[in-house]
Amino acid sequence: MNKLILFLLLFGLFNHMTAQDKSDYTWLLGYNPNDSTGGFGGALIRFTTSGITLQYFDIPIDLGISAQICDQNGNNLFYSNGCKIINMSHQLMQGGDDINPGEMHDYWCNTGDEHDYNTHQGLIALPWPGRKDQYIMFHMGWYRRPVWPKYEYLRDFYFTHIDMAATGGLGEVVDKNHLLLQDTNLVDNLTAVRHGNGRDWWVVLPRGRSDTIYTFLVTPQGIQGPLVQETGVQSKVWSGTGGQIVFTPDGSRFIRVNETDGIDIFSFDRCTGLFSCPQQLPFPDPGIYYQASGAAVSSNSRFLYISPRTQLYQYDLWAPDIEQSKILLGEYDGFKSGQLSTTFYQQMLAPDGKIYMTATNGVRYLHVIHHPDSAGLSCDFRQHDLKLPTHHGFCVPNFPHFRLYDAPGSPCDTLGIDAPEGSVVPWVPSAGIALRPNPASEAVSVAFPICNGGRLQVHSIAGLQMETRLVTQQVEHVIDCSAWPAGVYVVSFTPAGACKPFSAKLVVAR
Repeated sequence: MNKLILFLLLFGLFNHMTAQDKSDYTWLLGYNPNDSTGGFGGALIRFTTSGITLQYFDIPIDLGISAQICDQNGNNLFYSNGCKIINMSHQLMQGGDDINPGEMHDYWCNTGDEHDYNTHQGLIALPWPGRKDQYIMFHMGWYRRPVWPKYEYLRDFYFTHIDMAATGGLGEVVDKNHLLLQDTNLVDNLTAVRHGNGRDWWVVLPRGRSDTIYTFLVTPQGIQGPLVQETGVQSKVWSGTGGQIVFTPDGSRFIRVNETDGIDIFSFDRCTGLFSCPQQLPFPDPGIYYQASGAAVSSNSRFLYISPRTQLYQYDLWAPDIEQSKILLGEYDGFKSGQLSTTFYQQMLAPDGKIYMTATNGVRYLHVIHHPDSAGLSCDFRQHDLKLPTHHGFCVPNFPHFRLYDAPGSPCDTLGIDAPEGSVVPWVPSAGIALRPNPASEAVSVAFPICNGGRLQVHSIAGLQMETRLVTQQVEHVIDCSAWPAGVYVVSFTPAGACKPFSAKLVVAR
């Protein structure tokens, strides 16, 4: 009886945890000074089931860059620009000053205008798994030290702990600037993805001038790491970068883009935190010095969008040759907001399924991709489509994909946490295998990176071989299963190259 009561309590807790997550339903943008008639101050975007609403608010700090998070009703809890943490009442949170301490904090943050820290994708806020009302913000600071003949720049990677149950629900910073890592070559990119158990988080930051990616695992017990992985893909970029990193919404791929390295695509295992099967594509518009470039992926995890300042490109991540699938969707049309160009920069997939893009200047417009799940021009890209109450530029709020939950059928799906109906994402192992549909009745399409070719096989649960073929192209391989008995099958792929073998479970049902 005691075990039954415990199960019911846990079941109720897990169902509560996996209610449709609205942690990114409110976006706060804008700059000082507060002047609504002049178009300065705060711009609030709220996403609802009936569309979006826009409103002006008095902003206490610049939000050219930001980490933000909402409660489960989509209401803002706190936000930060890398200098300070502000509560839901738009006041300095208790203990929320002096984030990222040091020389650069003094230079950027203490200028009298509440400026933001000098980073572009260097902070992110997450709920602390298993800890009610507890949140964690990861952030990068940097400083310089004299090294003849100039300076050497170092980056510190910190976490800050916020207790939202304190001070009557306005929150309190209880531990800040807790140093996790220091490295001269940390790149100004930071993102996160939910662990395949549906509860924990992987936090990811690449290292420049190397083939290394650092990952940290956030669990109820604390922060583990760094896990240091040498991917075999050498990055040439230094610590300052105008690029962006992003996971696909299903968590199966990690993408890094910048003008120096081009586009790097890795498969990612949400159970182990390991990267594999790298693919490298050239930067789509080379030859222009310091091109700011953004990246986002459609909600179906198929289409990658890259925005190198004056162009927007779409890539099909399911195509046999991703580079050959590249389509130019649009070029900067010369539109200006005041005297400032509305050229292209960072992108973010929003709760409404659209992708919103900032400009490389402080303007009053966001560009919008209205149907990013659609191929080619049908994705409906519109420049300067959303007019904001105030000016905003450079960076989108840095959110993970909050509505990615457990990985059903994976080895790490052991906690009994189930995604809400309609939000289930099939498990995609580290090498990137995907089965569509699953369950299947007549045919199943199998897709994966080829890793220099290999052998595709299907066996019944009893070990009977149902299909075998040599694979030389990265395409979706269609297998006819119409004559197979209903049941469970194992689809496996053994690469000819360095990638490890991988497999997935297929259900045939009629």
